[in-house]
Parts: sequence; C-alpha cells; structure tokens
Amino acid sequence: MNSVRTLPIRATPIEGEALDSWLEAIANRTQTAFGDLLPAVGLPARKPSGDSSWILKLTSDECDALSAATGTSPSALESMTLSTYFGRAIYVDTPVEALGRGFLWGRGTGSRFCPMCLADSNGRWQLKWRLRWTFACTIHNCLLADACMDCGAVQRNRPHIGEFVPQPNLCAARAADARNHQRCHGDLTAIRSAIFDVQHPVMQAQRIIDEVIAAETATFGVYATHPQPRMKALADIRAIAGRALRYGTSKDMAQHVPADLIGQFHLISNGARTTNGGVLKPGLRMPARAATAAVGVVAALSALDTTTVRSSAEALRWLVVSSRERGHAIHATNMGWGRQSSPVLVGIQLKSLEPFLKPSDQLRYGIACPLPARPRSQSSAKHLVTALPTALWPVWSLRFAAINCDQRQLRMGLSAVILLVRRRITLTECVDLLDSPLTKGAVSRILQLLQRQQQWHEIREALTKMATYLEEHGAPIDYGRRRYLDYTDLLPNSVWAQMCRDTGSPGAGRVRARAARCFLYERLSGMHADAAPFADSTTHFRKATANFAGGMTKDLAGALYEYAQDFLDGQNVHGEPATWQPQENLLQNMRLPGFDPTRGSTGALGHIAAGNMRIGEIANELRVSVDAARYLAEMNPADPPGWASGSAPRPPRLGAYRAAKMALPPERMRDLYNNRRMSLADIAAEVGVSRSVVARLAREYGLQVATPGPKVKHIFDRDWLFERYVNRKRSLTEIAAEAGVSLSTVARWAKTFGIPLRNRGGGSHIAVRTARALSSEAPELLRPALVAPGGWTRLQCFAATANYPTLTIAAQHLGVRQSVLTLKIRRIESELEMQLLKRAERGHPMTITAAGLQVIDAIAESKPVTEGKQVEP
Repeated sequence: MNSVRTLPIRATPIEGEALDSWLEAIANRTQTAFGDLLPAVGLPARKPSGDSSWILKLTSDECDALSAATGTSPSALESMTLSTYFGRAIYVDTPVEALGRGFLWGRGTGSRFCPMCLADSNGRWQLKWRLRWTFACTIHNCLLADACMDCGAVQRNRPHIGEFVPQPNLCAARAADARNHQRCHGDLTAIRSAIFDVQHPVMQAQRIIDEVIAAETATFGVYATHPQPRMKALADIRAIAGRALRYGTSKDMAQHVPADLIGQFHLISNGARTTNGGVLKPGLRMPARAATAAVGVVAALSALDTTTVRSSAEALRWLVVSSRERGHAIHATNMGWGRQSSPVLVGIQLKSLEPFLKPSDQLRYGIACPLPARPRSQSSAKHLVTALPTALWPVWSLRFAAINCDQRQLRMGLSAVILLVRRRITLTECVDLLDSPLTKGAVSRILQLLQRQQQWHEIREALTKMATYLEEHGAPIDYGRRRYLDYTDLLPNSVWAQMCRDTGSPGAGRVRARAARCFLYERLSGMHADAAPFADSTTHFRKATANFAGGMTKDLAGALYEYAQDFLDGQNVHGEPATWQPQENLLQNMRLPGFDPTRGSTGALGHIAAGNMRIGEIANELRVSVDAARYLAEMNPADPPGWASGSAPRPPRLGAYRAAKMALPPERMRDLYNNRRMSLADIAAEVGVSRSVVARLAREYGLQVATPGPKVKHIFDRDWLFERYVNRKRSLTEIAAEAGVSLSTVARWAKTFGIPLRNRGGGSHIAVRTARALSSEAPELLRPALVAPGGWTRLQCFAATANYPTLTIAAQHLGVRQSVLTLKIRRIESELEMQLLKRAERGHPMTITAAGLQVIDAIAESKPVTEGKQVEP
C-alpha cells in the first residue's frame, strides 16, 4: 500500500460511532467523493456488493495507515469496527476469524437507526445499530427504524457509493425509479418511530441486552444466582425468542408482550414475505425488523428476568404447552434449543417440563435441584453405590411414608431411587447395583405411591438432598464390600450366651440368639435382615427380631458393637466403623409425610425402654409407628437395671452370672478357691448364686475345678446287678432293699455300668414278672398269650366260650358283656397269630377252628395255675 498523508481537515469521532459513519462525516466535511477518500486514508475501494472488510475488522496495515492519515489512535479505530463485538455479541470462529452469522442475532446486513439520534448528531451512525440485538434507542425511548420511508431500502447494506459526497441524514440507496446512479435522498430524520415509556418492557429489555453485552458475565434475573458468560446468556435469549416467534400464537404473545409492541409487530409482519413469495414466519432466522426482535426479546426476558429457576420455568411453560398442542414432541431428551445454550436455559426448560415427566424422570433430570440438568452417565453411580446401603438408614427412611408400603419395602426402594437422581440409569440397573431383592416394578410402584402424596415436591427434594449429600461426603463404610462379606459364622450361640451373661441380659436361648444375629447382620451389611443366611420366616422368629431392640441395654449395645468390630477385623475389613448413619438433621424442617427423629419423644423413652418392653408397647406409649419406636429404642438403649449396680434387689433367675462376676473378680476367686480352699458351693452361698454359676465363672478364669462325685460306700458287681435287674426283671427298689442302699445309689451304679434303665413301672411290676414266669411253664403254643398279666384268665374264658352256639349266649352265661368277651378272644388271636373261631351266622352256629381246638386241648392239658401266684425274688 502507498504511503498516506495526513488529512488537512479532520472530524473527531463521537462515542460509539461506526467507522463508516465517521469516514462519511470526514468526506462530507471536506466535500470529497467517498471513492476518493478511501484510498487517501489507506483503505481499499468499495466492493461491488456487501460490506467492505474494514467495517468488520481493520488489518494492521489498514489500521496504521488510517491512524497516520487521521491522527486517531489504533485502539480508537478498532473500537469503531464490529470487531469490538467479537465474542461479546458476535460469534467468531477464532482460528479463521469467520463470523458465525447463524449463531446469534449479533449481526445482519445493513443497520437500523434512530431518526432522532441522527437529527441530534447531524447524521452520525452508532456502531451498535448494526447489531440485531439493538432494536430500541434508550436515549429517546423508541424503536429503531428499519428502512427508508420513501424507498423502503435498508440502510448501509454496503459502503456509500464512491461517486458522490455522502449526505449522512439522507437515504444513500439508489432511487427506485432511477435509471442511473441517482440516490433516493429520503430524509431519514423525518421518520416517526414508535415511542414508549422509559419503564416499558421493551426499553427495559434493551437496557438488559446492553448491560449483558457490556459485561463479562450476565447477572440479571435468573442469572443472579446462576451467573453465565454473556455469550451464553445471549444464546439463551435468542433460543427462547426464536421459538416464541415461531410457535407462539397471538393469544400466547398477548399474555407476555405488551399490546402496543404487538401492534408494531403486526404492522411490519403482515407484509413480510420470503424470497419465493411465501409468508415469512418470524423466528426462523435473524429478525430483520426491530419490532420483531423486540417482541422476541421481551417474550424471552419474561421468562429469564425472574428471581428463580422455578419462576422462570413457570413463565416459559406456555411455550412448551403451545408447541405440544401444535403436535411437536417436546420431551426432556429433545429439549435442545441451540447448541450454545447455557446450563441455565437447559435447567429452565427441564423444569418447565415437570408436569409432563414421570417421577423417575423428575429425579433423573434433577427437577428438585436448584438447577435441573441433563443426567450423567450410569458410570457416575459407582462411587455412590459404595456409600449407599441396600436398605436405606432408618434415620432417613422414617421421614418417608406411603400408603400400602411398609418400611421394609420403603427402605430398599428409597436406596434404589436415590441412584436415579441426576443419572441416566434404569430402575433395573439400580436394583442390580445394590443387590436388592426388589424388582424394577416394585421400585416403580413405590415411586408412584410417593408421587401420590401431597408432599411429593418435598419428597423429591429430600431424595435429591440425600443423593447430593452422599455424593459430596460419601460414607465411612464401603457398603459395596459389606454386602458380599461371609456372615455365616456371625455371632455364634456360645458368644451370644456369654454376652448375655456378661451384660445381665435375658434371652440367651437360640431364638433370641438368631434375632440378635439378624439385628447385627442388618447393621453390618446394610441389607435387610430377611436376606441373612440364618434368617427364619416363621412368625415367632419375626416377632423376636422385631422386638430385639426393645430389650437392649447400653451394656448389650456396647458389647454387640465391640463384637461387630472384631468380626470385621476377622474379615480383613479395617479402618471402618462397625455401623454408621448419616446426620439426621439433613432433612430437618422439611414437610415430609413420615416420622421426624429429630422431634421424636427420646426424652420420654428413657423410663419406658428400661423395662425390656415390646416395641409395640413403646410405640403405643410414645404414640409413634412401630418402626419409629424400634429406631428410637435402638438409638437410645436403656440404662442397666438397678440390680446391676446393687441399688436394687436382683430378680430371680436373672443376672446371676453378672452378679457373680461383679462380686468375684479373678483375684478374689483365686484367693477363695485356691488359697482358702473354699468349696464352690460355699463360695456360691456367700455370693448368693448357684454353685453351677460359680463353677462356670471359675472355668472362665482358668481355675482347675475338681469334678464333683459321691463318696463311695458301696461297691456293686456288674454281673450281680445285671442278673437281678435285667434277667430277673427286679425293680431298683427291690434291689436297693436287698443291698441296703438308697434307690439313687443303685441307679447311679447302673448308669456307671452302662445298664439301660427301664421306665418306671412296666416290666418291674410283680404282676408282669409273675405272668412271665407262668408263661415259661406253659405249653409252647400258649406262651405268647401268657406273657402279659391276665393271660391265663383270657385263655380259660375262650375255652368256656367253645361250649356255646354264639358269643351272645356265651357272654350271658359267663356273666360278661359280649363286647368284652369279643375283645378278649381277638387279643388271644392276635397274640397267637391264628383264628380261633368262626362267629355264628343266620342258620349256622358258631364253630371252633382247628387251631382253636388245639388251643383248647393245650389249655386242658396244662396243670391248673392261679393268677395270684407270685414269683420268688
């Protein structure tokens, strides 16, 4: 480029003036054709069409030459080009410095103008008028003019024609009917623009736009709590404005845009046409008319210029509803109103969809969050899974309640639901990650039940709070690992029994031991007690488990915690507390349908729980649910009973071991037993417990306890005792009388020799032994019927019956009832295993069988015996 000379006559640029306006002012003042001025200041000549590049941005050579010719600083020159708005109101692809015309309303072709400003400044044009964001003049409170009133041409589509001296107040467009380069020269200052009050929404909208462009960060309206870069905020305004102009009905727009501005909009929109003759629908591209831009921006700011995301969403919902009514599918997954939209607009859009979202989607998109957002990937749940038990902690779950859903279901359902918050994850994946026994359908049902509650919004917020807390703080327990520990050997019966003795707790039996095991399993694993490998489905066991916390004292709770810690150490789990729960005041003061532990009757629980009450009784006393009573009892175990400290008498059969252990520490026990040679019975009498309790304590202390036994005064021979007791069927009483010892002595020797004892009576009765002795003397055929007492009488009765034609006649003559006679004969037949007679039938008398005749002969051949005969000892 040739060197330039300093211009002899100059014009000072006014504040905010565009570069082309300033150069035209110089040309006008020097009465120089514009085509002659440009080379003189080092700028290229006018292009046949479109803007010259120096209007957008000066090259370094152009800037240096222009500065040398005019004496204006390069920085001042740069501020008069559109480059001053690059990254502020105009998107630029930085690597190639290409303007992003399709992105924002930052710049169209030509320039709007304020007729009154032109008149006041003698035709000086503001640079910001070239921005489509500028639609009103905040000095004169009017809409900007779009075109010349005479020819309808948009001003400054291209630089001033080179052959003429510029007339800044006049239209420089070619006259409509001109056959040469004659200009229109319409008076632009004579145009009458719509004027508004200074507080009119359109003027407030323009001031907000100007402030956003001027500042680095947008802080107006909803952005006060969620600041965004100005380009993001402008993208949000453009997105809403474009859709409002595109989809808003006249009725919709009338509710959000003042009527006088709507009137200006209709004046210009009725004549708007596309290049192919169709009607142009505003919103499809950058608004060419100031009124169009004003309507769109005012409609957008009615949603954005509010204090909260919730109020912004409510103000924007009309646009969502209007689009859906027109058949456009508006869902959370297709809410992108522009790739450059800010997270704030995304949150507002999602919040506006709240009435159309399922409860699970409301959680996925964080509708209860201060700023809803698109969900994160499923992988983000991995950290939360380790901090979340399968069954939610009661301190949180009790705050929730749903009809036809108990706490057991609710606790597991809530844990799965928490994983949904702000995550792109399915219900099936939630229950699988937590190893929950619930199905997808069960969790969905729980969500639906919660949504039906009047406090659904608070419930949703509480779920979000819990998820956020766990994401930010985590948990000191890795529940992902706890779920898969081996709990088979948790709290053996012997350990539980010792624990009960140490703490003076009742219920050392197997059922309560299993209940304690399930109680501990639930606290350690984070899963419900029903999932324990030793759980039982019987009603009795369920009641024992449900009531376990009601009888828990502080000593027992401490012992269980210590054991739990030792159990974890044995499973190579270190650095974790045995049990843990999050802070209970996280949900404090929230209006939730469940029980608030922070406001529970914990003060009244002290005197109630001290008596080993059932959970149902505690619930009735405190007027809370059974689940709430169980939680309160667990968190506030009773003080040890008074007898444990000696302030009250010890109840019978309760706490004997604990009392003995307190009265007999190891040193004293050794002194009494080893040094003073006191017997266990004497020590027990001194302490007030049984000998067995002291013996158990001595063994626990490692003392050698002598095996108790009788003082042997009589020695029996095993063969002698066996002969009398087993072979002769003598009773222990008879043997004791013969030997001159007590009955217990004979029984003890029999046990020592391994001789099984008979039940009392039975084979030791004299009648039995007599019958057996007689049977040995009778014919072999009759012996089975003579073993039991009364056998000979029954045989003689049968022999007499054979003399009569029927059993009825026989019974009458023998003086017995027929039924008794029949039973006697049937017993003989059973014992001898043969049929003795055939009963009489019509026309046929009773007959004796051949076997029966043999029996009768055997009876007759036997020598007479008497049933009263006794066997000698």
